Amino acid sequence: MKLSSLIILFAAAEQSHAWTGRPVSSNVITSNVSGGIKRHQTKKVAFSGPLSIRGGTSLEMTPASSLVTTLVPRIGILTSTLLYFSPFTTVRQASTSGSLNDLNPVPLAIMAVSSLCWLVYGLCVRDPFVTLSNVPGSIASIWYVVTVLPLLKEEQLQTTQNIVVGLSALTINLWTWLALTNKSLEQVSSALGLFASGLFIVLSGSPLSTIKTVLSTKNSKSILTQLTFAQITNTALWSAYGLAIKDKFVYGPNMTGLGFGLIQLALKLVFPSK
Repeated sequence: MKLSSLIILFAAAEQSHAWTGRPVSSNVITSNVSGGIKRHQTKKVAFSGPLSIRGGTSLEMTPASSLVTTLVPRIGILTSTLLYFSPFTTVRQASTSGSLNDLNPVPLAIMAVSSLCWLVYGLCVRDPFVTLSNVPGSIASIWYVVTVLPLLKEEQLQTTQNIVVGLSALTINLWTWLALTNKSLEQVSSALGLFASGLFIVLSGSPLSTIKTVLSTKNSKSILTQLTFAQITNTALWSAYGLAIKDKFVYGPNMTGLGFGLIQLALKLVFPSK
């Protein structure tokens, strides 16, 4: 990810007024009777008091909470991008050498669908931070899968294909069902958030799919170090942001992902890569 691209992402987040927590204005119609004639007048009223946060109650915007809802998610865009791009070097090396070596393709397969689901959720709730943090990841994760698939053989190939096709089928059917049924916007966003949260929890724990190998060989080489550190930093920031805006679909899966990241870090420390 080039520096210019990150600057564009931050600028887009800065200019957006769609994120929850920014004071908004609304048109209010007032009526009065003069000379027996009822007259209507429209006035624009700005609301600067406590704001209603989705998934929670009203939140008074103190300087501390304002910092968490503005600065933290901006840093979160950067850490999310680093998280998604952390396997890039390893995947490129595998592509060049024509061998996966110790690269685990399962997290990459889940990431391809998970990032797209979070992108759609961010667009649905009009949260620029959630949206922009998943744009680079959606592109990168698709490249990972396309690059890795030709290197897979037999059972590993079948497992990866099943994951990509199965999760894609679930996602497409969910989106179709939500579009064709008479669901409110709140119900749609809740369904999208719940599904994306579930996928993220699975993604966060997927590096632990090799835990049996790590314990038996006492070697954690199959757990990518850069991915582990990126996951811990990223999920900690998004947990703080989710708690600040009271969005359970943001803080719930990220707190779980933080726990999985710490487990991976413990394995890296106890069983160093050889």
